[in-house]
Amino acid sequence: MDAVVIGGGVVGLCAAEALARRGAEVTVVEQGGWGEGASAGNAGWVSPGIPNPLPAPGTMLQALRWMPDPSSPLLVRPVPRFSFLRWSYDFWRATRPRRYSAGMAALVALCDRAVPDYEALAERGVAFEWHDRGLLFVARDQRVLDHELHVLRDAQALGYDGELRMLDAAALRALEPALSDALVGAIHSLGERHVRPETVTAGVVAWLREAGADLRERTAVARIAREGDRWTVVCADGAAVRADRVVVAAGAASGRLLAPLGVRLPMEGAKGYSVTYEEADPPLGGPIYLLEDKLALTPFDGALRAAGTLELGARDLRLDRRRIEAVDRAARRALADWGARGTRREWAGFRPLTPDGVPVIGPVPGLPGLHVATGHSMLGVTLAATTGALLAPAILDGRPPLELAPFSIARYDNRALAA
Repeated sequence: MDAVVIGGGVVGLCAAEALARRGAEVTVVEQGGWGEGASAGNAGWVSPGIPNPLPAPGTMLQALRWMPDPSSPLLVRPVPRFSFLRWSYDFWRATRPRRYSAGMAALVALCDRAVPDYEALAERGVAFEWHDRGLLFVARDQRVLDHELHVLRDAQALGYDGELRMLDAAALRALEPALSDALVGAIHSLGERHVRPETVTAGVVAWLREAGADLRERTAVARIAREGDRWTVVCADGAAVRADRVVVAAGAASGRLLAPLGVRLPMEGAKGYSVTYEEADPPLGGPIYLLEDKLALTPFDGALRAAGTLELGARDLRLDRRRIEAVDRAARRALADWGARGTRREWAGFRPLTPDGVPVIGPVPGLPGLHVATGHSMLGVTLAATTGALLAPAILDGRPPLELAPFSIARYDNRALAA
C-alpha cells in the first residue's frame, strides 16, 4: 500500500515514519523545508501535564482586556472575514465549562502516551536531542501559582498521573539558582520531558531517507483529487502523486486543501514567537513556564529558547518588534543577572488552532483513504509521536482506535459526507 503525507512538520513526519515502519510506500510533500513551520521554533516540551485546551473558561474576557496591548501574551486582531468570525464564535462556545472539560479529558488520555511514544521512537533508531528534567511552573504571584495547581489537579482527576511537588522560593532557588528572587515558588511536574524540535524533524527525515521514502520539500500542493479508488495529489509544479491513502498534515493550511472536497475544517493560524539564544552554558537546568507571561524557557544543548505569545488574526509571519521585545523582557526578568552573550535567532510561526482547541486526527467520513492529522495548537511536539502511532493502524487497517474518537473531523458538521 502507498500513502502520501502532505506536510513535513513534526506531526506529518511522525505519521510518515509510523506508516513506513509498517511497510507502506510513503511520499512526503512539504511546501517549505523540513520542520521549518510551527515545529521549528517550538519550546520542545513533551508535556502530559499541560492537556488543557486553549479555549478555557475566562479566556475570552482575558483576551479582551489584553487587546489594547500589542505586547500582551494573547493578542486578538479582529479580521473582517466570515470564517474568522464563525471560528471566534465557536471558540467562545468551547470556553463553556462542560465543553472545556470534555476537551481536557480527551487530551489527558492522548497526552498520557506522549512520553512512552517518544521513547519508542528513539528505540526504533530515530536520533534526536531528548531530556528528562521535568518542568517547573513558576510565578511572581502566589494566587497565580495556586490557580495553576488547581488546573493540574483537574487534569489529575481526569487521569493525569504525573508527580507534582510544591516548591517555596528557597527550594526553587536551590534547584534553579539563576531564577529571579521575584518568583514566589513553583510547581515541579516531574513527568515532563523535552526535545529540541529541529533534531526530531531532522532525525525522522534521516530515518525516512534511509528507509527509501520519497521526500519532496519546497513543493506546494495545489489540490487533492479522488480518481476511482485512489487519490491524486497535484503539486503546484505540475507533478502528480497517486496513492491509496492521503494524510493531510499541513498545519494551518489543511482546511484550504480540504475545502474543495466539501470537507469543513475550521482552522486559524495562531502566530507564536520564540527567541533562541546560543549559549555554551545555558543558565537553566530544566524547562520553566512563566505563568504570568505565558512564556516557556527551555534549555537545550548549547542554547536557551524563550517561546510563547499567541496572536490571532495575524496575516503574515513578519516579526513584530514589540512582541519580540516582550519575549526578551520576560526572559531577562525571570533570570537574575543573566545577559544573553551569544548569537540569537528570532522566529515566528503559525500554530494550527481549531476552535475547540482539540486536534483533528483520523479518517474523513465518506472519503475512503483520506485522513487528517492537524490542529494540535501548542501540543504539536507533545503529540507528534502519539499521533503517528495511532494514525498508522487506522490508515493501513481501516480501523481507527477508540482513542481517536474525540478527535474526529466529523464534529465539524462533516457527518453528511458519510451519507
